[in-house]
Amino acid sequence: MVGEVNKIIYNMLISGRGVYLPDVGSLFIERQGARRISKDKLLSPRNVVIYSTQEQAPSLVSEIVSVAGCSVEQAQDIYERWITKTREGNTITIGGVGVLNHRSFSTESAFGAAINPKGVKTLVVRRRSNKWLYALSAVCVLIALGFFGYIMWGDDSTGGRKNSQSTSQTQTSQLAQAEGATTVDSLATGVTATATTDSSNTNSVVAAQAGAVTSTTPTATSTTTSIASPSGYDYYVVMGIFSTEQNAALAVEQVRSKINDAECVVLPFKNKFMVTIYGSNNRSDCSAYAKSYKDIYPDLWVYNKK
Repeated sequence: MVGEVNKIIYNMLISGRGVYLPDVGSLFIERQGARRISKDKLLSPRNVVIYSTQEQAPSLVSEIVSVAGCSVEQAQDIYERWITKTREGNTITIGGVGVLNHRSFSTESAFGAAINPKGVKTLVVRRRSNKWLYALSAVCVLIALGFFGYIMWGDDSTGGRKNSQSTSQTQTSQLAQAEGATTVDSLATGVTATATTDSSNTNSVVAAQAGAVTSTTPTATSTTTSIASPSGYDYYVVMGIFSTEQNAALAVEQVRSKINDAECVVLPFKNKFMVTIYGSNNRSDCSAYAKSYKDIYPDLWVYNKK
């Protein structure tokens, strides 16, 4: 008799109707979603047997009446004898279905397989790695540091190269101007020599030419400029190189009229006359002095006597 009632309960549950056990509660099948069982594992969606104290399913007594074709009193007697044999305290064992322990129902494996024909699977959750995000952040930081370093130090080094190139170009330009001045002076001397026959006439022509050039400045021919000896400073700020001492003197007067603190010295330079406006044993001092008067003489350059 117990087996027959267990079979009726089995069929009522498997059909999806559920079963109400008088004075006990209802059992019915419910579909549950995936459930996390550990940090990286999920239990797949499944059908489970749920217990409720409410009457939420057809009564087992009514089902016995329908199946056995007996009266309600006989069905009630069958149910009471069944519950007496299957209950032990708060535990009711339903063979082939499961065990109801107080309010918790444990399904037998065979019944669980019947209500979950595709089985219940344990899903492993792969946690997304953020290593790529860390790597990307590190690359961005390195790029930002490189860009910042270029802004802080790259321009200085570039500027230094540019200044060096500019200095070289300026010195080349000054030497070219000096050579040009030498050529002009030579041509002027040649023309003067052709137009006159003696040295006194030559001096007169040179003086006249000098007076014409410096008509807007004090007369330079009356000023004598001494040529310095090779000794002195190691570095000089050079204003220009001239082929004659007279032209060098004119240049000295011109410098003194524009720069009050100029320390003009004329140095011999390859059979010519180099006009300097500042001297020092420290090259950086000369460079700084030349830079401070670039607005007056853009072609100033530093000469190393050694």
